[in-house]
Amino acid sequence: MQANIQEAFVIHSKPYKETSLIVTFLCRSAGKISAVAKGAKRKKSKFSGQLEPFQLLNIDFRGKGNLKTLYLAETTNPYKDFISKENLYSGFYINELINFLLVQSDESEELFQLYKESIEELKTKEELEPILRNFELDILANLGYQIDFFNDLNSEEEIKSGKSYKYSPQSGFRESNEGYDGKIIADIGNRNFSPEALKLCKEISRKAIEYYFEELNIKSRVFFR
Repeated sequence: MQANIQEAFVIHSKPYKETSLIVTFLCRSAGKISAVAKGAKRKKSKFSGQLEPFQLLNIDFRGKGNLKTLYLAETTNPYKDFISKENLYSGFYINELINFLLVQSDESEELFQLYKESIEELKTKEELEPILRNFELDILANLGYQIDFFNDLNSEEEIKSGKSYKYSPQSGFRESNEGYDGKIIADIGNRNFSPEALKLCKEISRKAIEYYFEELNIKSRVFFR
């Protein structure tokens, strides 16, 4: 059989039968895939210690259906810890977003690189909010749900400082007598993250993600950071 070696990260895993695991990977070229790691729970398994999250792997898998068979999983470099538990929990939050928002075999090397860089930042940087807000906006854009922070979707005019706007995931921003300040909205679009912009970005991203979770029949997600 021809090898299918590629870079991947473990996004999620769950027990399968007595000794195996079903592991969900985000791969550089294959996108999100799930594979059975046969015997992975055995002490002397060839997969022992290799299927941990946040570790860049080389994997080889085979199969034509949605559930592949894993033949190889090897770490490519020494594991680097997160600088705090809060950073680690934020990494799991990113994994949850990938697992629930990305469909099986949805290929995107850009998304793989975004994930890789975000995890690397979470392992080394103390300021979590800009990393998480950037990732939320970028994954929404990558999946075709980009938020327009620069234009009023009703009038098609540019969002202006000193005016207020309401936001809905279905239609974007539109001018209103009350709502969000236009300057802060534009700041988010430019990734100019003041404390006020970070707070508002979190609120808007949450609304958008909850809306698309609802579309995917994923109820009551409460893992937002």
